[in-house]
Amino acid sequence: MMGLGLRVAQVQALSLAGGMSDSIFPCAERLLFSSGDYQHALEYVGRRKDMGRYESVMDFLFCELYPVWRSRCFRFYLGRERPLRDRLSKEAVALYDQQLVVALEVAKALWAQDLPVKKWGHYQELVQSLVA
Repeated sequence: MMGLGLRVAQVQALSLAGGMSDSIFPCAERLLFSSGDYQHALEYVGRRKDMGRYESVMDFLFCELYPVWRSRCFRFYLGRERPLRDRLSKEAVALYDQQLVVALEVAKALWAQDLPVKKWGHYQELVQSLVA
């Protein structure tokens, strides 16, 4: 006879925007808010990443695509760093916003076609090749 087993899982839902990148990437955020497909797509391409370390999906995407910002993001969470809006020029914000839109579209295309993404680095390289 089979025993019945229960498993308890804690699920932490990330907010889509906020944290270090608090609402400075309007085009990318608009995509995230427009459809759950983009969040599912990021979960698909980043399934080996720990999204739970971040306060928002935007922080995750930005910091994992641009790792130079990762330590600054965690220092921001500790109250030891200024938010991005105080660190980036308007031109840099606009450029990152466009690149994040491309990243979201690439993730959605990979997810929709169920194309394998073995490592985040492969996804990151693909995005960088398209925005260069």
